[in-house]
Amino acid sequence: MAYLFRLGTTLFQLAVAAATLFLMSAPISGMADEAESNRPRIGLVLSGGGARGVAHIGVIRELERQRIPVDMIAGTSMGAIVGGLYASGMNAAQLEEAYLSIDWTNVLSDAPPRKELSMRRKFDEAVFQVDKSVGFKDGKVQVPAGLIRGQKLELELQRLLLPVADTKDFSQLPIPFKAVASDIVSSETVVLGKGSLAQALRASMAVPGVFTPVELDDRLLVDGGINNNMPVDVVRAMGADIIIAVDISSPLLKEDELSSALDIVTQLTNIMVYRNTEAQVKQLGENDLLIKPELKGFSPGDFVGAMKLIPLGEAATREYTDKLASLALPMGDGSIAVARADGVSRPIIEYIEVDNDSNVDDEFLRGKLRQQVGEPLDLEALEQDIGRIYGLDTFDSVQYRLDEQGNRTGIVLVAREKAWGPNYLQFGLSLSSDLSNDNNLSIRFGLTSMPLNRLNGEWRSILALGEEPGIETELYQPLGVGSPWFVVPKGFLVNNRFNVIKDGNILAETRVLRVGGSLALGREFGSLGDARLGYRRYYGDTKVTIGDPSIPDDNVDGGELYFVGRHDSLDSIFFPRYGLRGRLDLIGSRESLGADNDFDQVAADLFGAHTWGKHTLQLAARVETTYNGQAPIQNFFRLGGLFELPGYTDNQLAAQNAALLRAGYLRVINPVLSMPAYLGGTLQYGDVFEDRKTISFDELQFAAAVYIGLETFLGPVYAGYGVAESGNNSIYLRIGGIL
Repeated sequence: MAYLFRLGTTLFQLAVAAATLFLMSAPISGMADEAESNRPRIGLVLSGGGARGVAHIGVIRELERQRIPVDMIAGTSMGAIVGGLYASGMNAAQLEEAYLSIDWTNVLSDAPPRKELSMRRKFDEAVFQVDKSVGFKDGKVQVPAGLIRGQKLELELQRLLLPVADTKDFSQLPIPFKAVASDIVSSETVVLGKGSLAQALRASMAVPGVFTPVELDDRLLVDGGINNNMPVDVVRAMGADIIIAVDISSPLLKEDELSSALDIVTQLTNIMVYRNTEAQVKQLGENDLLIKPELKGFSPGDFVGAMKLIPLGEAATREYTDKLASLALPMGDGSIAVARADGVSRPIIEYIEVDNDSNVDDEFLRGKLRQQVGEPLDLEALEQDIGRIYGLDTFDSVQYRLDEQGNRTGIVLVAREKAWGPNYLQFGLSLSSDLSNDNNLSIRFGLTSMPLNRLNGEWRSILALGEEPGIETELYQPLGVGSPWFVVPKGFLVNNRFNVIKDGNILAETRVLRVGGSLALGREFGSLGDARLGYRRYYGDTKVTIGDPSIPDDNVDGGELYFVGRHDSLDSIFFPRYGLRGRLDLIGSRESLGADNDFDQVAADLFGAHTWGKHTLQLAARVETTYNGQAPIQNFFRLGGLFELPGYTDNQLAAQNAALLRAGYLRVINPVLSMPAYLGGTLQYGDVFEDRKTISFDELQFAAAVYIGLETFLGPVYAGYGVAESGNNSIYLRIGGIL
């Protein structure tokens, strides 16, 4: 009995203690909940202003330092991007890291890395300065709705927002969020709170004329700054009690700053933004804050140098420290500056679908993706594959979205055709001059129709005027959905110039006119190479235009089998700093195929570049020989020019055989008139030979050149001087692509 009594007493004491603890803790918990519920809800408003919006990161960093909670966010344009990333769970440090991780020069350009271009597009790049940016549709010339289509920008946003990719309601983000855009058709303000967050941010900053509009929910959306650059009303409607608004918009230009048409257009935009921003400022109450960082002299377009603005955003926020103190959370509260997890869980992809509005077969696009069903998402491979699809130059945009069907996660590849296609006008200009007697001009007009069919076939025609005029038309037709095999029937009429040389002296200049066609079977090797085997047949004549009149004019017949193999991984065709390019040509001419005589030729060309910092080393070798029989003049190999034996003019030397070794140096220098600039030099060792047996290192001659190169809207521009061991020297001015 005593034992039971003591046990009962102990249990009673434990019960009393538990009840006491419960009664003591209940008021404390209730008081904490009540304090949280009584805390004013703080809304953050981030305005648009291009690169000036990087100052928003500084504002957020200072708010975190002062322990100011943010309960909701609304943003426009760059303010939407910073606000959307912050709402996704990033803290200020991660925002800064994300901004630094972006190559803004690359992201704000639609051109994919050259290695992702198909071999056909690499050819276009060499020939045309204006390439497929002008369309011909329904009897009208059409152009894109913006200079930048935003392909890379949206992919970059999707990568940064992958941890919240499955959140389609922005109110369910770690911080509720809304982005503001404008309907360019109705002029209405559009508040985006659902769907793809990356697409919403892309739409919010689609500056008219700069970025193409975003089609979303049957609306054509552009930059929200047109109607509401600082959406105070939006965050108020979200339930904010106190608003912290940040204005980083550009100030109006003064009278002495309005000196050009561009200045006037900029001022009109500033006026429009200024007026709607002022209207939003008037909606701020006495308890709200308006932060205006001092950003004088910083351009909205300077994304590369914008990191300097983060401290300015911090400084502007510190001016309100006293007023912010009443909003700060107590020390020990863990809800401020909690970093979003760096590691992203890659979902298992259980299906892949294609949303494609072009003529290209869905399976063609599906076959370009290496992502396997049943495997975790391979984001890096997916982005590379999308880059290669976009590099076909068939689509206006190629994106992806993660999709949910029940408990299954999948990828939807979204491909949108160009609104200004499928017929595209192209233009190219090449000028080569020695500033004396030799001036070569070539103007090229192209018309490409693509895609012709579901296999992504295309038809291209080129008209060349100038030094070597001609016209050619060819059909490129893959042999199956996603097949690397293709056929290319082609017709051509060309008029080339060849010099007749004897003992190193030019006896005459000859014109060779040919008309004919070819048919080739080929195979692509991804975006890095291809090979073709074909038959070429042509008719023509030769005519001496300058020089020895005793050289007779003649008719020419050609019938030959040919093989061409190419590899190209260069990062740039005109100023290469990385990669390798190689080409092998074989020609077998036979009387039985319609030729005047039998001969065989082989030509091999190899070029490589590697860079250390600003310094690039380039090495090249080229050997071309007629190893059986005697080739007619139209099959001679030519040398001469800044990069093909300097000291001589372009194609000045021509013979049955040629050899050239080249070492080059390229260095990046300060931009000239905002254009990328390079300083280069080259040492070369080569010559042409009538007799293959006379080719030897002792017979080659040295040549050297120095040059300055610029990347311009007309293509590359080179100015240089070259000299050869023979005593020949030349000043060079080259503009544009290949001649």
